Amino acid sequence: MDGDAFDTATCTYLAALADCAPPAITDCRPSARTELAGVAVDGKTLRGSRTSEGVTHLLAAARHDTQIVVAQRQVEAKSNEIPAFTPLLSGMNLSSVVVTADALHTQHPHARQIVEAKGHYLFIVKGNQPTLLSRLKALPRRQTILNDRTDEQGHGRREIRRMKICTVRPGLPFPHAAQAIQVKRRRTDHRTGKTTIVTIYAVTSLPPGRITHAQLASLIRGHWSIEALHHVRDVT
Repeated sequence: MDGDAFDTATCTYLAALADCAPPAITDCRPSARTELAGVAVDGKTLRGSRTSEGVTHLLAAARHDTQIVVAQRQVEAKSNEIPAFTPLLSGMNLSSVVVTADALHTQHPHARQIVEAKGHYLFIVKGNQPTLLSRLKALPRRQTILNDRTDEQGHGRREIRRMKICTVRPGLPFPHAAQAIQVKRRRTDHRTGKTTIVTIYAVTSLPPGRITHAQLASLIRGHWSIEALHHVRDVT
C-alpha cells in the first residue's frame, strides 16, 4: 500500500467530516465576509521509526480549531520539508483558509501557491530570510499603535503578549505581503521568578480589515496547536 495515497484518502475523509460540522451562527447579509479557518503546516519525525535506511518524517496540515489532519505527506529521505510543501497543499481547497507555518516555509513559491489558490498565508520570519527580517525590524514600531494585548496566567507562569501591525504593501520583498506583524511575548515563571522576553516577526497576505486584530493574534497562537499532534505522536 502506498503511504501517501493512504494519507490522501484518510485526510480527504477527515476534511469532509470537518466541513460537515454544524455551521456557526454568522451574519447572512450579502456584504458579510466569509469566515476564515486556520490550517497549520509543520513536520515531525516519528518516534520509533528509525531503520537502517533512516527515519520517517511526515509533513502535516492540521486545522487550528479541531487539530484534524487534513493533508499529510512523507518527506523524502535525504531531503527536507520544503519540497513537500507544494504537493501537500496542491489537492486542498484553500479558499477561506489561512495557512500558517514557521520560518522554514517562509518561501516565495509557497506564498505564491497559496494566494493563487485563493487562500491566505501567515508566515513567521526568522534568519533564513535575512533581507525580509531586517526590513521588518526596521519598520517604525515606536510610532505604531498597540493593536492587541493579552495577559494570561496558567501552568505556573504569566504571559503578556503585545501585537503591533504595519501595512506594508508593496514595500516588502515578499510576494503578496500586505501586513507586517510584531509580537512581543513577556513570560514570567512564578516558581523561579525569571522573566524572558521574545520578539516574533511575521508577514501575512491578509489585507487590513479582513479580520479583527484579536483574530489575527489568535491565528498566530493557533499555529502552535499542531504541537498537540506532535505530542500524541511522541507518546503513542
